[in-house]
Amino acid sequence: MLKEKEKVVNNFLAFIDVIIAWGAINLALYLGTNQYSWLADKDLVIIHMLIFAIWFLLSKQFHLNELYRSRPYSIILFNCIGMSLIGSGFLGLTFYIFKLSFVGLNTLILFGIIDVFATFFLKAIIYKGLKKIRTQGINSRTIIIIGDESATTFINQINLNKEWGYRIAAIMGSPQLEKIYGENYPFLKANSVNLNQLIAEKAIDEVIYCYDKPNMDEVESLIFSCSEVGVVFRMYSPFFNMLTKKTYLHYFSTTPMITFSNTPIDYWELLLKRIFDIIVSLSVIILFAPVFVAIAILITISSKGPIFFMQKRVGIRGRKFWVYKFRTMVINAEALKHDLMEHNEMDGPVFKMSRDPRITAIGLFLRKTSLDELPQFFNVLLGDMSIVGPRPPIPQEVKEYERWQLRRLSMKPGITCLWQIAPSRNTVSFEEWMKMDLQYIDNWSLKMDFVIVLKTVRTMLRADGK
Repeated sequence: MLKEKEKVVNNFLAFIDVIIAWGAINLALYLGTNQYSWLADKDLVIIHMLIFAIWFLLSKQFHLNELYRSRPYSIILFNCIGMSLIGSGFLGLTFYIFKLSFVGLNTLILFGIIDVFATFFLKAIIYKGLKKIRTQGINSRTIIIIGDESATTFINQINLNKEWGYRIAAIMGSPQLEKIYGENYPFLKANSVNLNQLIAEKAIDEVIYCYDKPNMDEVESLIFSCSEVGVVFRMYSPFFNMLTKKTYLHYFSTTPMITFSNTPIDYWELLLKRIFDIIVSLSVIILFAPVFVAIAILITISSKGPIFFMQKRVGIRGRKFWVYKFRTMVINAEALKHDLMEHNEMDGPVFKMSRDPRITAIGLFLRKTSLDELPQFFNVLLGDMSIVGPRPPIPQEVKEYERWQLRRLSMKPGITCLWQIAPSRNTVSFEEWMKMDLQYIDNWSLKMDFVIVLKTVRTMLRADGK
């Protein structure tokens, strides 16, 4: 019954996205062609029917018709842009095939922009409203947690995120959990309570199982008990941290095997990442051409030496390439580095100094605004780098890596990364920096790249680089 209600709600929300798209196309047509009475023209009726079919399906495909209890606004924006881009592309193709010339490219672009903003605005209001309602205890879900010490992280998250709308009815499990949460929640000793009876009496919505080493017989029994009465069963184990989307089932003839890959392997997503890199790098190089020229003039005036700085760096799986940057230091910077090593503020093989005397006046500005990185878009265009990825190290640093740190070289290096957008990046230890790069590789997605790019722009505007 709950599933049926959820399906109805999701279909309704998908239809809302269709209505927003209808409003967007009418507004775009009115502003672009002064045609807005869509019932008066059969072509406009066809356009609205196409929008209904395309947007209804895309809303489901991008999960914009689902009400998540926890979802970042950046992901919602990413999905809104994705739906509008793909939907507008299909519409444009249809207009070309059926020769609907009165809907020009400008009108289509205007429609896409209006649709993105209107859809995201509505979703943001809905999510903000739902979070506020859940914080007040309305629309909450009652849960039972069964587990050991490994459940503490999840319980603490529930306590911190009231907007998730989860209410713990009872905790069942190890004595250690009782010591921590016994005063805050009803605690039940394992094997002393009939779970089936408890689910019926407490009107439980979900049972969450969190054990470091799960008992599979117990798990099977709990799954059966919950499924019998339509209660959601969730299970957590530290082992699941290894089961990322890069884990898949592969068959050798009829023999099934689970394959673990700790680097991204999805061909189509990686292809889209490369296409994104080419489009963005070309756009930046063309749009910022006057900035390139202005910076080159300032560097030439401020100090003697070349405009660009070239340095050998290590790329994907140890491949070496030349990285390009605007010169921000005096020409003999590398020779002076040895004398400054005692002032190094970073641990590990990386050298970093907050008031480096080798940096020129214009170089300090370029570093703070990250404008010195602009020539690296040529590296992206050449395929040596990506827009987002671990920063490329110099060969000498790699020689000093510990074995586990070498895995950061398993993905193409980038202009920006998680470390680049960290609020306190200049105080992050070398080991934490490496862990952040591995975290990026382990959890990589196009959505993550999108979020990092947005936060990088914010960091550049704040001019807090060094």
